[in-house]
Amino acid sequence: MEYRLNEILDTINGFYIYDDDMANKYIALINEAIEIIDKLKAKPTSILDYAKTGTLIELRNELANRMNEKSFFSAPLERKKSEFKISKALVIVAIGKVLSNLH
Repeated sequence: MEYRLNEILDTINGFYIYDDDMANKYIALINEAIEIIDKLKAKPTSILDYAKTGTLIELRNELANRMNEKSFFSAPLERKKSEFKISKALVIVAIGKVLSNLH
């Protein structure tokens, strides 16, 4: 699980030039990360538990709001580029929090 989360993070870090195909891959990776993080075992009230909960909220909010497929893909290109950059930064930090607390 940890290995795959690192792969997802590395892949997202490698997304530089925006296009709609890449955004679809990005959304799929966020969904996969949510599935992986949701399955992680963490002791209640541990640092990992808090990181996991916060990250799941952040990732789900990104998909429901900023990267909402209906509104996102119908936006003008410059707005998509801007929203994607913001989302990418938030998602990288969120997944990184979980990864840093796995040990």
